[in-house]
Amino acid sequence: MALGGGGCQDGDMDDMDLKGFSGRVRLFPLPGVVMFPHVVAPLHIFEPRYRRMTADALEGDRLIATVGLTGGDGPTPPVEPVGCLGRIIHHERLADGRYNLLLLGRKRVRLVREILDPDRPYRVAEAVVIEDEPRSAPDGPEARRSLIQSFRQAIGAAAEIDDEFFRLLESAESLGALADIMAHSLPIHGAQKQRLLAEPDVHARVGLLLRWIAEMTPTLPLGRTFPPPFSSN
Repeated sequence: MALGGGGCQDGDMDDMDLKGFSGRVRLFPLPGVVMFPHVVAPLHIFEPRYRRMTADALEGDRLIATVGLTGGDGPTPPVEPVGCLGRIIHHERLADGRYNLLLLGRKRVRLVREILDPDRPYRVAEAVVIEDEPRSAPDGPEARRSLIQSFRQAIGAAAEIDDEFFRLLESAESLGALADIMAHSLPIHGAQKQRLLAEPDVHARVGLLLRWIAEMTPTLPLGRTFPPPFSSN
């Protein structure tokens, strides 16, 4: 499985594409990778069990939940309690049965319990959608500009950044969406990304991002390209 990423401006998208969500999610474990809402990720599906998962999703609600692993071995290693519910927005089935997908992150989901289903080779769980909690955090142009400016100051001098990336950030539909796109793209540790994914409070999420942006600035090598390439899985 290979993963890359980019942001998606989905301000015109409501939740109609989630009306068919039954509360059961197909689990797609991604070791070392954390996906966020508002982000489009290309996936290459080659394992037989996940080919079946993809086929079932395409025949149904087109929804897949990406989840991280917490360690352990065996056919069903433990997974993180919070994942990202994504919708397949484009697919290509290759001649040998593999798939290339574009998966749009839609919502955070909390896994309630796994469901044993002997008819499916992949894992399934009951899950509930986690909505953003804006709390008292300001969510206007000024708040978003401030977050982007902090990012520019911390990263800009040490990295070669495409202007298109900043246009993407500036077009985010909300402060929560902006934080998610930045969290997906930043070269921070996977455990930190998982913490951001699990944080529904936008104010707290932005605070963590600002802190980690400041902390990682001295360690960034000059001349690096940003965003960094994603690893193969």
